[in-house]
Amino acid sequence: MFQIYWSTNGVHRNPEFFPDPLKFDPSRYEGAGPAPYTYVPFGGGPRMCPGKEFARLEILVFMHHIAKRFRWQKTIPDERIIVDPMPVPAKGLPVRLYPHKN
Repeated sequence: MFQIYWSTNGVHRNPEFFPDPLKFDPSRYEGAGPAPYTYVPFGGGPRMCPGKEFARLEILVFMHHIAKRFRWQKTIPDERIIVDPMPVPAKGLPVRLYPHKN
């Protein structure tokens, strides 16, 4: 018996669908966005996560408030990225938040 693990990370970094996949480029999701089943953080088809749009809205509101109220500083500037089985910061990406001065 064997197991197969499908890594969405490999699909999300495919240069055939995402030119220069390692570049931060939020505009790639504008308009029609990526081709179907090339970006699948919430699944796809009939089994797609029913909370997808709510989750997207919640993270946008959260990020807006964090970015507007704080400035960030990584506490480990050269933190490594490990793959186990998905890429994650080795130490969890600890940050220090400083309130913006008004």
